[in-house]
Amino acid sequence: VLFDSYKVGGGLLAKLRKGASFTLEKERLNDEIWLPSAADINLSVRVLLFGGVKVNQLVESYNYRKFQTEVEGAKVNEPDNSDPEN
Repeated sequence: VLFDSYKVGGGLLAKLRKGASFTLEKERLNDEIWLPSAADINLSVRVLLFGGVKVNQLVESYNYRKFQTEVEGAKVNEPDNSDPEN
């Protein structure tokens, strides 16, 4: 949680108001890897003294699936160093 306002350019360019928060939750899958399960974003921003934006967003991620893949016979070309303007 942001306990005090955060100003950019002395508050003239932008101001993130106090009370903003960002929470990230993760869960361990198959005793192998930690992956994000939820992100909760709450903030209020004033931009250029004119308007503002309030964001209250919950993003949930689930139903992760494990898969395997193989690549055979792949070739990476050399970079093209020619002049892009000509």
